[in-house]
Amino acid sequence: ALLMPLPFAALLVVAAIVAWRLGRGRLARVVLIAAGALVFAASLRPVGNGLLRPIEYSYHATLDATTIVPAPEYVVVLGGTFAPSVELPVTAALEPDAVVRLAEGIRLLRQLPGARLIVSGGAVNDNPPSARGYARAAIALGVPASSIIILDEPRDTGAEINAIHSLIGDATVLLVTSAVHVPRAMAHCTRTRLHAIAAPTGNRTRSPGSWTLNAWVPSGSSLRNTELAMHEYFGLLALSLGVT
Repeated sequence: ALLMPLPFAALLVVAAIVAWRLGRGRLARVVLIAAGALVFAASLRPVGNGLLRPIEYSYHATLDATTIVPAPEYVVVLGGTFAPSVELPVTAALEPDAVVRLAEGIRLLRQLPGARLIVSGGAVNDNPPSARGYARAAIALGVPASSIIILDEPRDTGAEINAIHSLIGDATVLLVTSAVHVPRAMAHCTRTRLHAIAAPTGNRTRSPGSWTLNAWVPSGSSLRNTELAMHEYFGLLALSLGVT
């Protein structure tokens, strides 16, 4: 987390303050400028999209599941965040990315008669398992409860993939998750030998096109894209090093 642009820039500011107190004024100014430049660059659309787009489009979307032979027996929706409240419908209790994942999972499920929906995700922090939120929302959207399998214990991607493989063995699954998350999820599938077909959704970037003047104005959404991309790059690096 400390290597994300904002926290890392904050560390640079602290380092600049220390340098200033030690009488290294010139060094302090250089470090402060570096901190500002880092946040500014990370908040630009060309930077955020440039880092995120290669990850998001590593795998093609599954537009028509009926063309897959043999037909997958399961559609898996990987976990998100579920924060229920008596004042909110279940769709609002799920984070936006989770709603998009579930909607795509249900869309594909309806193309595959006889397939079952596996919803995954354990409790994170003080929130209940996202798998339970997925199940509630799926039932509310017309999916029969008998077609839903709930995996509410895995708390990270690796644990989710392991649990799915333990449950279904050599069966083929359609793996639904956010496009930025797909390469790391599929890397876990390769490691565990889970037969998965990627079904990315929730893409935050589109065709590069031409950059207008607004693209060079810092924005929170561009900073978020940079953070998402860096999170996945670090995750893929950890996988390649056998850390996770």
